[in-house]
Amino acid sequence: MSINPNDRDLPLDRATESLHGQVRGAEERLTLSEEELAVGKREVRAGEVEIEKHVETEHVRREVPLTHDEVTVERRPITDGMVAAGGLGGTIGEEHIRVPLTAEEAVVEKRVVPKEELVVRKQEVTEERMVEADLRNERAEVREVNAHEVSHERGTLGRDNL
Repeated sequence: MSINPNDRDLPLDRATESLHGQVRGAEERLTLSEEELAVGKREVRAGEVEIEKHVETEHVRREVPLTHDEVTVERRPITDGMVAAGGLGGTIGEEHIRVPLTAEEAVVEKRVVPKEELVVRKQEVTEERMVEADLRNERAEVREVNAHEVSHERGTLGRDNL
């Protein structure tokens, strides 16, 4: 068996003496440590939500009933017993009449009418997440070393066994 001087924080000659039992009245200490899991939290940016409105155009057609005036001309013969509406006798000359005609035309007007409102809120939601880690701990191994032979019996001492 070789002696590793790095096994203890002793000078090389004291480590050798300690293994051979020649150190008298000295107390040596070896600290055993272990890792503990400390889980914390921090706030990080997790993204963002963008809400954008855009305009879509839809071509629409609507039928609209429209009215208009139409002229009809009726010819009536004047007989002996009838008098013309314009007078007693007829005169020959130029004459004209005007009859105004009206029509409806479609008037298209577009107006903006609010139909819906989006209300955007955010809320904090708490959910459980599992975190995992490998924790290390130190164990002490005690071996008895004799001058002539090395014992094959080994014991393991942990923090709970000391």
